[in-house]
Amino acid sequence: MARTLGGRFVLEEPRIGHGGFGDVYRAMDRKQPGRNAAPVAVKLMRDASMVDPEAVRRFERELRLLEPIRHPNIVPILGHGKTPAGAIWYAMPLAQGSLVDFAEELHGRNALILDLMRQVGAGLTHIHDRKIYHRDLKPGNILRLADGVWAIADFGLAVDAERATTALTSTLRGIGTAWYTAPEQWRDARNVNHLADVFGLGKVLQELVIGDAPVTNEVPPGPLRPIVQRAIAERPEHRYASVRDFLAALATAIETPRDGWESAEGTAERLLERVRLPKAAEVDLDELATWALALDESDTDDMTALARVLPWISTRSIHYLWAADPAGFQRIFRHYSKHVETTGFGFEYCDVLADFSRRAVKETDDSDVLREAIRSLVELGHRHSRWRVRGVVTTILQGIRKPEPALAAVEALRAADVEAVEWTLSEFSIRSLPPILRNEINMLLSAASR
Repeated sequence: MARTLGGRFVLEEPRIGHGGFGDVYRAMDRKQPGRNAAPVAVKLMRDASMVDPEAVRRFERELRLLEPIRHPNIVPILGHGKTPAGAIWYAMPLAQGSLVDFAEELHGRNALILDLMRQVGAGLTHIHDRKIYHRDLKPGNILRLADGVWAIADFGLAVDAERATTALTSTLRGIGTAWYTAPEQWRDARNVNHLADVFGLGKVLQELVIGDAPVTNEVPPGPLRPIVQRAIAERPEHRYASVRDFLAALATAIETPRDGWESAEGTAERLLERVRLPKAAEVDLDELATWALALDESDTDDMTALARVLPWISTRSIHYLWAADPAGFQRIFRHYSKHVETTGFGFEYCDVLADFSRRAVKETDDSDVLREAIRSLVELGHRHSRWRVRGVVTTILQGIRKPEPALAAVEALRAADVEAVEWTLSEFSIRSLPPILRNEINMLLSAASR
């Protein structure tokens, strides 16, 4: 005899799906008899005893919050309750499938990706405005409904249930979810906010861009790379402040007309006129950052264009770019420094490059920026026999007073060519350095001379 839940939903065997929460059944809704009857999906907890009671209580509270919500991009809760054995169940419209089933069709098709993201983003914004957070956004929880609309499903319980039942096992059965889960959520799931959903949305976008599971944070060069990288930043405060901001940036990246004839060098020249001003407009600096992050770091022409424009920005502009997106600035500076380290430049332009690196180190006060600057300038000065560059390296090192930047500087010197280090740091300049650096550098050069 077919099981009926809530006196309303008649389950059909066999089940049509399963996950960390439980089993999914096709069912008929007795409240919709005759021609108007439409099949629904019922999710039924597989084993209530395996789920933390507090997680169950939280989920029941969320179901009560979600039940009155009606939004085209939120899968509606048609009903919910408990079985006589205490297992939670809830019913929702039967979908065509999830994004998992359609991802291949969307891969590389930016217009379709933007349409999907706008629909999912609209649903997220609707619940965020009500202080409800999904916490488990992934392709399997983005459903294609019968009318072709994308909608978000599976609120709350999935991540809690998987964490309660599998997070301490060696197999990590819920590892697929882990790729989309914000770092802060693993530390304190109860207190995450909307920025965890921004991370999940960024990971979904990453999967559609790369055409594969987003196991790492790597994204190929292109206009969508800056969007993904900011959305999935390690620290929540470095991500987009809201889903609305994420969608606005994504729409700009996809919809802004781009002249096919404009080369990277042409873009650099166009931007240079605006961003080298002492008080460059923020909109121009934002365009510079987006363009720089989209460049291909393995393409010589792209990196040559970056080195053509970036060193000319003012200290004020460095401050703005760092404050707006520290992780993005680190990536840009890393690509720029690698190019400086391995490429030839005009004699006087070496001074421009060195001065920019010095200002970047001082303005950011960041060990990663310091490390990249030291290594690249040591190589630049030695290759071009440019004493001015050597002086900049010494000035940067003389300003170090704390252990963390000292360690970063020593790492950079160890990674550089020994001859370049010996050329850069004279015995006199080494004596002028703080003791924390002087001893390490002497040991490094002593070991190299044996």
